[in-house]
Amino acid sequence: MDGMEDQPRGLPDTSRPNVARAYDYLLGGIESYPADREQAAALLRICPALGMAALENRYFLARAVTWAAEHGVTQFVDLGAGPPIRKARAGVLEDIHLTAQAACPSARVAYVDHDPVVCRRSRTFRAPARGVAVTAADMTDPASVLADLGLRAVIDLAQPACFIFGLALSLLPPGLARHVAAGYMRRAAPGSLVVVSCWRCEDEALWKQLRKAYTAAPAYNHAPGEVQGFLAGLDLVPPGIAATQHCRPGWRDAPVTPPGAVYVLGGIARKPG
Repeated sequence: MDGMEDQPRGLPDTSRPNVARAYDYLLGGIESYPADREQAAALLRICPALGMAALENRYFLARAVTWAAEHGVTQFVDLGAGPPIRKARAGVLEDIHLTAQAACPSARVAYVDHDPVVCRRSRTFRAPARGVAVTAADMTDPASVLADLGLRAVIDLAQPACFIFGLALSLLPPGLARHVAAGYMRRAAPGSLVVVSCWRCEDEALWKQLRKAYTAAPAYNHAPGEVQGFLAGLDLVPPGIAATQHCRPGWRDAPVTPPGAVYVLGGIARKPG
């Protein structure tokens, strides 16, 4: 992690905001430090709707995972997973493996993240669960991620799996985001799913303010057409790419009017064959 040279060895760098911890704070979690909370507070001052958008993203991911499990895809790879969801707002959010196993008790989940603190927390609070693996790897390298022996212990790539990019592609430029998503699908079995969500701001002036205030990492304001491009060559599940609060798998229609200046786009696609 950047700045670790100024920290005691083995301890997290808490002097700078962290992507995963700031997002956890938006969800009402407990995995943040003052710099993360200051980062989130600065963003909320600019756009109070960010907190609700973060929650809508998690609700969408839960719906997508439940739908996938109910339709026979019971292997999940959570890419850029972030920290465990603990004591989140309203107590209604939960980790992917809990959602998946509630729909199908035999579901298996691999959490992938390159942040050492996230991985350590995941090994403490996620890995002890049945059918769960934690992989320390950079999600932008699909070959290395999918070759990990821990991941392969719970994920059989000869069978359909569901690959989840929950806001993770918002941190990549469009070309790299397309390349990464395609890299996983090339290695996935037919019938595999991709679940994607990305931040979206319809107001360019507001986006410039948010981007300037967000110092944890580079961020990209992907348009709906770009998000759909990340799923090129796959079959979109209705209603296609839509605001997450309107994106319910299998629904044929979703409002096309943006729900606000800032929201989250979501979608699900299946590998044909």
